[in-house]
Amino acid sequence: MDYQETLARVPLFSMMKKRELNNIADMAEVLLYEPGEMIIREGDSDGRLFVILEGQVEVVKNLGQANWRNLNRLGQGSYFGEMAVLGTSRRTASVVAVEQAKLMCLADFNLRAAMEKHPNIAIELLQTLAARLEEKEQRLLSELGGLLPICSHCKRIRQADGSWLAVEAYVHGHSEADFSHGICPECRDKHYPGI
Repeated sequence: MDYQETLARVPLFSMMKKRELNNIADMAEVLLYEPGEMIIREGDSDGRLFVILEGQVEVVKNLGQANWRNLNRLGQGSYFGEMAVLGTSRRTASVVAVEQAKLMCLADFNLRAAMEKHPNIAIELLQTLAARLEEKEQRLLSELGGLLPICSHCKRIRQADGSWLAVEAYVHGHSEADFSHGICPECRDKHYPGI
């Protein structure tokens, strides 16, 4: 099947010439995923770019964990996986088919070379990334709330039901953030002098 016309409707490729679109379509593989099937696993090294031809997928953070989050639902004409193609080889989220999904997979697509030849691809990616960052910021603000009542002594946070929760537990329960612990130089000197 000729997917050149499909690619032309995807914003990432819309300014390319027919010959270039044919070259991309020729290197593509069409894959079919069933509902619930994993397409990308968070943390894996994987440099494939996907274009959704049919169906829908969900982008999920921390899949299978208590603090999992549904980040986005994508449908026909959307693309995903571009960050790994740009060079951040580790997947930052999982992608799962919501319904039967037909995807065009570009395993050897050199996105950097395409951006040099077609700067509009870089503009499209920047707009996509800016929208994702804005979404993430809004989600974080709504999850954490605008004003957090915090104890000035123990730093626990008062919840809506009146109970108090350690700041680490509160943030972990309301966002994707985790904590690691250390000691700042001032506290080290005050509480552990001579170490």
